[in-house]
Amino acid sequence: MDLAKSVNCLACHQVRGRRVGPPFVAVAQRFAGQPGAADYLAQSIRNGGRGRWGAVPMPAQPQVSAQQAHELAVWILSLAKQPEAR
Repeated sequence: MDLAKSVNCLACHQVRGRRVGPPFVAVAQRFAGQPGAADYLAQSIRNGGRGRWGAVPMPAQPQVSAQQAHELAVWILSLAKQPEAR
């Protein structure tokens, strides 16, 4: 969570509630158990994406290092068993 705060992920995401982007728990649940999920999420963090979570695209975050992106992805995936906010 500290890394997510320090690289400003929480400006658009929350752990459970929806902000601009999807909650981290929802991302974790969508990708839980999928081979290569951490690598895919890390790449999405650094390169951005669009169309998977609605109309607002995820902007690229090139200031986040590859190592940081991987650490964030692993942390996000660890949230898969937490309940989503309603």
